[in-house]
Amino acid sequence: MGSSAFPVIAPALAVTLGVEPSLVGYQVSLIYGTAMAGSPFMGNLVPRWGACRAMQVGLITTVLGLLLAMTAGLAEIIAGSVLLGLSLSVMQPASAHLLFRFSPPENRNLIFSIKQTGIPLGWALMGAIAPAVTVALGWRWALGVVVIASLATAAAIQLPRAAWDDDRGASAGARRGLLAGLRLVWRYPALRWLSLMSFCFAFVQLCFATFGVTMLVEDIGYSLVAAGFLLSLVFAAGVTARILWGWVADLVGDSLLVLVALGLVMVICCILLTFISGAWPGWALMVLFVVFGATGVSWNGIFIAEAARLAPQGQVSSAVGGAMVWNFGGVLAGPALFALTYKLVGSYTGTFWLLVLVGVTGCSFLAAAFAMTRPARATASG
Repeated sequence: MGSSAFPVIAPALAVTLGVEPSLVGYQVSLIYGTAMAGSPFMGNLVPRWGACRAMQVGLITTVLGLLLAMTAGLAEIIAGSVLLGLSLSVMQPASAHLLFRFSPPENRNLIFSIKQTGIPLGWALMGAIAPAVTVALGWRWALGVVVIASLATAAAIQLPRAAWDDDRGASAGARRGLLAGLRLVWRYPALRWLSLMSFCFAFVQLCFATFGVTMLVEDIGYSLVAAGFLLSLVFAAGVTARILWGWVADLVGDSLLVLVALGLVMVICCILLTFISGAWPGWALMVLFVVFGATGVSWNGIFIAEAARLAPQGQVSSAVGGAMVWNFGGVLAGPALFALTYKLVGSYTGTFWLLVLVGVTGCSFLAAAFAMTRPARATASG
């Protein structure tokens, strides 16, 4: 909610600052750039602090970042964005540590996938709440809603903290070193390939989210409202499918196999997107966008659950923190490289061939991870 508030309130905030609303793109990039840089460090601190305490630190960091932004100073907003990025970098490995520890193995993919629905739901909540609050009370109160929610959550999870953090150790983080997560991911080939896959899949996902509406308006001739509706279908399908595919992965007992299937369908959708035109009936575009949402936006929970499963014993937070560096890297690199390619190609539909290439590369990384884990799975089954 903290990260998604700024794009929603951007027009009102821009008036206060006297800048263009489009500059919010740089602010979002700063948040995720900081998250990428901070993930290998913050994931390593979870075993030292305890996962619950780490989440509380992340929530309070969110509060401090939003309070700084509420001053409406440009330097303070930059500093607040850095704090929001640091919050993201600690929340993923901390929550993964707890969920992996307490969730039954037979339901782990489903539980991680439910957890990952919080991200699109957070965006949906801010999209519904922030505009009305901004119009009625001003944009600062929209940020204030997130401040209150964060403080309440940090206080609520203090109740189970003793039980949740009984595995913490004061020297655990120090022994592993600051870049333990990155080294860990690179040392274990299956984790390495899985992390590289997440870079590619996040690249495709963020490019579609960033340029999907513009493609429909500029290349196909859709109205902004109609294009926005189609994009909303993508995220609605993504929320539902995250839970569905998590359940399927638990049912078949093979997360990587499900990820391979999702990646292949995502690539097929990207290929079809390069051929769309104004002659396509509306229902066909609707189906295509829903299928893309159900595959290209729904893999995240299974990815984190699999990264946690592949981690050495007691190093889940470090492994997830290291893997998320690559995930956030795809978020950062995707839109920038898409925009650069568009200048060369001249059309958005034509530029979607870049997403086909990146998606195929991600599937090849995933196939490598799949092949490396086959002997271990066969041994376990035997």
